Amino acid sequence: MKSVCLILFLLPFYLFADAANVVVAEVKQQKLQRTLSLTGSISAAQHAEVSSLTDGVVTTILAETGDIVTAQTVLLGLDAALINAELKSLEAALERAQVERNNALRLVNEAKSLSKQKLFAQTELAERNTRLKLAEASLLEARANITYQQELLNRHQLRAPFSGVIAKRTVDLGEWVTRGQTVFELVSEATLWLDLQVPQEYFQLVKVGSAVNFNVAGDTSLVHQAKVLAKLPVVDQASRTFLLRLVVATDSGLRVGASATAQLPLVDAQQSVVIPNDAVLRHPDGGFSVFVVDNGKAKRQHIKVGSRLNGYIEVTSGLQVGEQVVVEGNELLQADQLLNIVPRL
Repeated sequence: MKSVCLILFLLPFYLFADAANVVVAEVKQQKLQRTLSLTGSISAAQHAEVSSLTDGVVTTILAETGDIVTAQTVLLGLDAALINAELKSLEAALERAQVERNNALRLVNEAKSLSKQKLFAQTELAERNTRLKLAEASLLEARANITYQQELLNRHQLRAPFSGVIAKRTVDLGEWVTRGQTVFELVSEATLWLDLQVPQEYFQLVKVGSAVNFNVAGDTSLVHQAKVLAKLPVVDQASRTFLLRLVVATDSGLRVGASATAQLPLVDAQQSVVIPNDAVLRHPDGGFSVFVVDNGKAKRQHIKVGSRLNGYIEVTSGLQVGEQVVVEGNELLQADQLLNIVPRL
């Protein structure tokens, strides 16, 4: 009788003698933040090839490659000797027109005073008024000529259209430049863009205003931030991509032309089946599998995987929500082996 009782007491220990201690997790369904890795270039919102506004010989160069200039800074001067001589002539003509107008006004005022006393003919008053109007017209014309000539003189000095850094100078002293000829390349680093070419199938999955992390070539450890500024709703027929423009933080310290790799977040309304990364076993042939708890035993289940994020992996086929998968103790586990489920330490 004692022997029978001892056998019954020890039976559970024999049953679980070959059971493996494992930690399991439930297969869940949740949204994954998908990302798309793309490479683009840093560009400047203001990047101009500054050209000459008139023809002339270069007499002064006041900016060099690498100089940081502010808006309206004089960068270059052209020979303006003839323009200055013509300007002095026009200033003399303006002074003469002013004198003639003042004299005509004086004569009109005298005629008006005498007319009140019936001592001046009305026809002569009308004639003097006419001469006054002609003098005033001549004065306006002289002022307009001065303004025109001053503008011509101003165009012999090339000024920076905005603040930035001189990226290139293309002329030297003594060279003849023509109107429209590029003489400087000016780049502003106040506002930087990151332009990406995105495959057309992701157009609806990109949200304007979303934050994007990126790093530049040569310093992949430093993460920068940008914001989606605009997406161009025009697809390039050759590459089947559309332009996505991101605005970079102003304090990034990046340089125009640098190559950058961005992790673009995608808007995905679908729920994904996910399991912890530790549950997945990789096969030599590149396939994946997990061990599922099936009536207290380990059942190997082949799966297909998708995105990985924050310790979880997406399962595109092979598992159902609510199933339990082994996440610890699965390295040496065998199919159909008994399982002893223990809590995670």
